[in-house]
Amino acid sequence: MSEEISENAEFVNQHYLDKVMDLAEEKDIAATEDIFNARGMKLIAKGAKISRSVQEKLIMHKLKKPLEACIAVEGGVDIQKIVAEAQRIASENESVGCLLTATSSAGSSPFDILEKSYLGNAMSLMLTIIESGGPSAMSHCVMVSLVSICLARKLGLDVSEQAALAIAGLLHDIGEIYIQPEYLDPKRRLLPQEWGHVIVHPRVGQLLISQHGDYSPAVALAVSEHHERCDGSGYPRQTFQKNISIPGQILAVAEMVSGTFVEQDKPLERADLAMKIVPGEHARALVSIISDVTRVPHSSFVSPVDNRPEEAHQRTHMLSNCIDLAQKIGQNLSEEQKLRSKKALDLLAHAMERINIIQRAFISTGLNVCLLEDAAEDARIFFELDVASREIQWRLRDAGRELFLRASALDVQEAEFFQPWIALLDGNK
Repeated sequence: MSEEISENAEFVNQHYLDKVMDLAEEKDIAATEDIFNARGMKLIAKGAKISRSVQEKLIMHKLKKPLEACIAVEGGVDIQKIVAEAQRIASENESVGCLLTATSSAGSSPFDILEKSYLGNAMSLMLTIIESGGPSAMSHCVMVSLVSICLARKLGLDVSEQAALAIAGLLHDIGEIYIQPEYLDPKRRLLPQEWGHVIVHPRVGQLLISQHGDYSPAVALAVSEHHERCDGSGYPRQTFQKNISIPGQILAVAEMVSGTFVEQDKPLERADLAMKIVPGEHARALVSIISDVTRVPHSSFVSPVDNRPEEAHQRTHMLSNCIDLAQKIGQNLSEEQKLRSKKALDLLAHAMERINIIQRAFISTGLNVCLLEDAAEDARIFFELDVASREIQWRLRDAGRELFLRASALDVQEAEFFQPWIALLDGNK
């Protein structure tokens, strides 16, 4: 008689396992319990080291319990290391320091909140994998956590909610561990059809935290929402503000501004401008917090190397042409009446509205005026031109990626009508 197979048995994710094996060459990783396959056969004994020699066993079998729940790393990322990194960031990064000062209040500090956090074996191993990818990756996670706590404090969230955001910030990108590495290469520009592999990482992170982390549901939910936008333009579910949790809204802002805080050229001002490019993307209260911090006097280092006004002007002209042509393509699709299904017509209307929103953002930021004036001699105008044009460029690419993914669900013939539009939006560069 054959052994009973566990209903929860599953294969190990290949990309996760590859990263575990790479890490095992640098640090000791061991089984915290006996590891069985789905039929109950022991594959690895408790205490045994995980190495390349057992990789084939692990990849060839469905496991009775997920591998993540059965292994631990020695000397990996722990709370003490995270707190130390948070303190380093606070002392060395002026933008974070300004935010900490502006959001300070009585009670537990952000460092106290972090110090009381709990990781567990599975999450510690995942963060150690992230750390092994380079110091900037781990610093980003810690910075997002720190910024999230600051924003939560300013909004008046209680200590338990701040603690949930501390963990959510640290773990917001763990879903990327399960994605094919080539799609995460910062030097590679993803095609629309490849973007679908990346946008699932918030959902993957949510599932991992729910399954392997002993946290409140708010942590996993916030991680699933950290790329959503209040106007429905985010991913993976295009959720609107009323359906995005407050921690999710905070984490989305923290993740975005943390990306600008590592810029040398006026990072706080960049964050403030980026959050206002398209009104409604982020909750007004959170936008106000960043604006208030920006208005506090501080020094900002401006790198002369980045001072290339001609490049920003060229980008602005290209974006103007791209928006105009995108509107014409949409108008032609509407007038030609080649689309028949309700789903295709709804997608057409949605895409046209999104392009119109981007056009309004282009005008409201003053980019259309910059097309007529030479702003090369005005450092402030150039700075705003550079930031606004880069943000608009990203919004157009995002629109093209979303259009591709949604068009893929249409009839093949109707989907084909959207291809020139997708190519245009994704091709702006």
